[in-house]
Amino acid sequence: MTDPFLARGRRLLSIKTLPWKSIAKFFLTFPLVLIVCYVPVTYMGYEGYQGQGNSGSYWNTVLLEFDPSIKGEIYRFIQGFRTGLSDQEEVQLAELIYAESHKYGCDPRLVLALIMVESSFYSKAISSKGAKGLMQLRPHVAKALAQEVGIEWNEETVIYDPEVNITLGLYYLSRLILQFQDLKVALAAYNFGPTFIRERLEQGMPLPTRYANKVLKKYRKLSQQEDHTQEMKAL
Repeated sequence: MTDPFLARGRRLLSIKTLPWKSIAKFFLTFPLVLIVCYVPVTYMGYEGYQGQGNSGSYWNTVLLEFDPSIKGEIYRFIQGFRTGLSDQEEVQLAELIYAESHKYGCDPRLVLALIMVESSFYSKAISSKGAKGLMQLRPHVAKALAQEVGIEWNEETVIYDPEVNITLGLYYLSRLILQFQDLKVALAAYNFGPTFIRERLEQGMPLPTRYANKVLKKYRKLSQQEDHTQEMKAL
């Protein structure tokens, strides 16, 4: 004998008894319900931003969510981390990383990989050695860099500022790349300090590679993901 439970299940899933009309109604009404529900919520969010004088920032956030450019990619990548920043500040961070990377001719994905290794994008991060912020700058190094680029220095309020931290960090990295003419060596110098790396080079001693390899591994992974995305778009 056939199990009554199994028989009933087969009957419910058979072509003759499937509720096709109900399914058709669902697919016809679901988009309408989605629009009816989504539009008011979106508008309320807009009104909330407008009440704070940030209506433009609200739409910038919405647009970046779907922006296919590298700027949108940066923003969506940042969304995967707990940054300690507001939505508006994360939009500004994405735009800043893009702008400063372009300024120094640096691939933004390399910058993303570096920040991911240094601070996991937590803006208030502080290391056991006292390095602070997104790009983990040591206060005495950040102070010297700030003087070079003309930024007024106040360690407690400035070093954690994402705009200042990224500006100084990208300036520092670009200077090290120009100085050593080798990305892997420049990354080692970013982590250990240029003086330490220069002395080892002069003495013919091997350089520490663990940090640089970690950054480059994440950089390659991000680059491969972008290449795959471009291939899919080309199909």
